[in-house]
Amino acid sequence: MMTLREAGRVGLAVVRVMRDSELTSEIHVTEEITGRARFGDILREVGQTQEGRDLLRDRPELCSEQVDYEALRALTPDTLGGAYIRHLDDNGLTADAQATDTHWVPDPDMAYLMRRFRQTHDVWHALTGLGTHGHEEVIIHAFSWGQLRLPVSAMVVFFGTLKHILGEARWPALRHGLHEAYENGRRADNLLPVYWERYWEEPMQSIRERFAVRACTPAYVT
Repeated sequence: MMTLREAGRVGLAVVRVMRDSELTSEIHVTEEITGRARFGDILREVGQTQEGRDLLRDRPELCSEQVDYEALRALTPDTLGGAYIRHLDDNGLTADAQATDTHWVPDPDMAYLMRRFRQTHDVWHALTGLGTHGHEEVIIHAFSWGQLRLPVSAMVVFFGTLKHILGEARWPALRHGLHEAYENGRRADNLLPVYWERYWEEPMQSIRERFAVRACTPAYVT
């Protein structure tokens, strides 16, 4: 349960993100404070698969200290690793930006899973074919809501729809894109326990088939 101080901090984060959608650190604050109860359930779910148990044992991080991003750049664009690194490079992103420490979560396993969720966010971008424009970040959170039911995703979808979809008159995204992404996330296998580092060289199409992931329809995203 949130304290009054934490609730006030979440409110401040929401105001700041509504002013500037690129304040990722404020989204992280909201994610940590509002997501603790749900991540307790997710932690138990992750521990039910062998890959999930391997993740909790090894605690790999998608960051420059642990991933050879130059090796990923040598992969073809139709592989998981090749698509992932091109998503980062094409959008001027670094994985380290999502590998920041948690500050509001005392449980070490839960804190790791929150970091892992942040770090695999860009893997999910590659899987779904979504870019990083404001409305696409809203759509990827609709996918995440279908996957994990995290409060932060519900908040991003609600407030982000007001700002980036309604405010920018992106009618296909409003009418079809959000629902499609949510359904794609709901129908896909549980992606958080996936040890993505084991699959970099596999073709993206086979990865999507393996985990029942559908790419979002481009016409619904524009």
